[in-house]
Amino acid sequence: MTRFNNEAYEALVNDLINDAFYLEGASRRGTIAKIRQYAEVIVRKILSLPKKNKVTLGEERIILSIKEKNNPLLLNSIKAINKMGSKCTHTQFTREITEEDVKTVIDSLFNLYACLLIDYFEKYEFGTNLEVVHQFSILPPIIRHLTLEYLYSKYPENIMIIDKLSLAILKSHNEEAAIKWIEERKEKLKATPSVSKSAENDIIEKAGEELARIIISTAPNMYELCTERINLVADNINKNGKLYNDFESAIEHYRKSGTIIGESSEVKEFNSIMEFLYLGRKSKSELN
Repeated sequence: MTRFNNEAYEALVNDLINDAFYLEGASRRGTIAKIRQYAEVIVRKILSLPKKNKVTLGEERIILSIKEKNNPLLLNSIKAINKMGSKCTHTQFTREITEEDVKTVIDSLFNLYACLLIDYFEKYEFGTNLEVVHQFSILPPIIRHLTLEYLYSKYPENIMIIDKLSLAILKSHNEEAAIKWIEERKEKLKATPSVSKSAENDIIEKAGEELARIIISTAPNMYELCTERINLVADNINKNGKLYNDFESAIEHYRKSGTIIGESSEVKEFNSIMEFLYLGRKSKSELN
């Protein structure tokens, strides 16, 4: 049972997100300072800490708890936000804050978002719940890319991760980047069948051993499948544009889709993460 409650932080997160991303005329220094505060809330969520616990990013106790997660992406991102955020809240640091400074901090923030999802998929294998995979696809492509890239480094045989990662690269970057990713792993992907063991067993059960072997033997490998999928989706994007590319354009889809129905820990934990990631975010229409 989690000790972190989304509702307890809703008002605070609304203010921090507004001041960091939507406040007209906000300074770069102020933006970074607000993201640093917001990162403390995310750390609370990642570590499942109750409200009574004090949290500061550079505190030794917090860093030790983060190190126990054994996730370098998480640790390095917290250090990056804390370093720049501390500078932006102290008067000794007087140089101009650049766009690159802000970008570095926002990139690290997105890494923290990804780490929430990585934690979840370390517990519940990616691809085993198709409803979760569908809801996950409602997140901005860059968040999916960061999450799946980390998961792929640990689980390179998971064909659902391979498929969704190649598409996330296409949507967060472009067709050239997605094809490059596939080509760099061409031999490995060619040796990876597109039919998982569980799917293979299902086919055998439904079609019988003999027919199943024919179906499985003619199925494409992951190199062929990914290449075909990239071409199809890229063609669709070229014709119709990207459906969404950031939280502000994705949130309407999240609101329409709602949460996954179910009372299992797997479903409730995922719904909680999605709700948290969209806290404070506004749609493009609300910003106009």
